[in-house]
Amino acid sequence: MSNSDFDIIFRGDIVFGHQLADVKLKLQQLFKVDAAKIDALFTGRAVPLKRNLDEATANKYRDALLKAGAMVEVCASDKSQANAPQKTGVPVVAPAPASVAKAPDYAAWTLAPVGADLLPASERPRSPTAVTVDTSGLSLRPAEGNLVDSAEIHHAIDAVVIVPDLGLAAVGENLISADEKLELPLVEIELEDWEIAAAGSDLLTQEERPLIVPVAVANSDFGLAPAGSDLGQLKPAVKPLTPDTSKLRLAD
Repeated sequence: MSNSDFDIIFRGDIVFGHQLADVKLKLQQLFKVDAAKIDALFTGRAVPLKRNLDEATANKYRDALLKAGAMVEVCASDKSQANAPQKTGVPVVAPAPASVAKAPDYAAWTLAPVGADLLPASERPRSPTAVTVDTSGLSLRPAEGNLVDSAEIHHAIDAVVIVPDLGLAAVGENLISADEKLELPLVEIELEDWEIAAAGSDLLTQEERPLIVPVAVANSDFGLAPAGSDLGQLKPAVKPLTPDTSKLRLAD
């Protein structure tokens, strides 16, 4: 066996970001085998999927399997011969890859102890500069009393209301005296020439009726606005109320 022969080795690992169920389904479609044979590959042992390939063909198979989510390695045939079974029962059929991706070397990885800082000192963010606040002009007042000075309190001017000395009249009493009453003259009406018209009669003669000229209105100039539309009506100006809190204080 020449040194130019390579094997495709699979240990059951999947590419980061892929789901195990999706990877198994893609491998089942790629290999055209049943689910039982695909499950047999995920045992943690090194399984050769293809043997004795040249380097270009081995890289082509590896890229296709990496694209499907299976993390595989390309090893020399003499290194993988002793640790892997002779047959896998899984034929590999893969298209030509668009790019070449290398599998990471897990043997060089280590596990940091619990609580260890994973960033070196050169990569750690700098501590923020402490901000110094000048509090020399601030003071605390006692819990009792107002929070503002007496000069800052706005005193409202009490309105002076003059209430005359009025009395309350008894129920039914006439509130107008005799000298305050205005005598109204009686109007004498002669009813001799009056008569009652029949129901539905027109009480105006033709000469007494006003002449009303009808106004022509073009309906094409009008439209119906949608519900809730602003028709340009005048809106009342509402002045916001500013409550006076100068006489309020906090209880203990």
